[in-house]
Amino acid sequence: MFQEDRLAADVKDAKDRLESLTRSFKPDANVDIIFEVPIKGKSVAEIEQIVTDGKSNYFVVANNSLSTQADGFSQRYDSTDGEWTKTIKVTTHDFKGRSIIPYIQIFYEDKQGGAIGLKPFGNTAAPTHLSHLRSRLCRGAERPPHGTLYFKKDPNGDLSWENEAFKVYNLQPLPKSPKEVNLPEGMEFGSPEAESFLQQCWTSQTHVPLSE
Repeated sequence: MFQEDRLAADVKDAKDRLESLTRSFKPDANVDIIFEVPIKGKSVAEIEQIVTDGKSNYFVVANNSLSTQADGFSQRYDSTDGEWTKTIKVTTHDFKGRSIIPYIQIFYEDKQGGAIGLKPFGNTAAPTHLSHLRSRLCRGAERPPHGTLYFKKDPNGDLSWENEAFKVYNLQPLPKSPKEVNLPEGMEFGSPEAESFLQQCWTSQTHVPLSE
């Protein structure tokens, strides 16, 4: 699904790392990687129960963890066993620097470069032109809760869009944005045919519906 001839070197490296992880991956009782965390149809509370193995007081506020970014601010939490990091972020500005109605994101990062990003109240700045996303997810709700699994370019890097390499679904990498999808020959991005194609093969895997 990738436009392979346009992949940057750091994205190719991340794909190689993901493929190595999936070859050796075997699910076990200890949840320490995003592959072991199903999110479809689950609430944020249920997902955190999975990540923490049901342990209480598993996340503690990290030292110097409150930070500001160009688009908002965030608070980081470390896990007591060192396997996960949790971040709660409030986004207050869009990518153009314009003020928006703030929305919350919750991230869980494993130590291999995987991340789970949850938007429990949806995204107030979701692009209005992405009709494939609206028609698939809204179902009568203006901003439905959804989440995604993705892989970072630098496993030790931040949660920025720039450090995101690609989405992950069923152990497979998927382009992180619709414009990076390799559309069928003759199909143009933004056309009704392209919107339908994306709805069927990209949107539901990269914007997974959560329960409220």
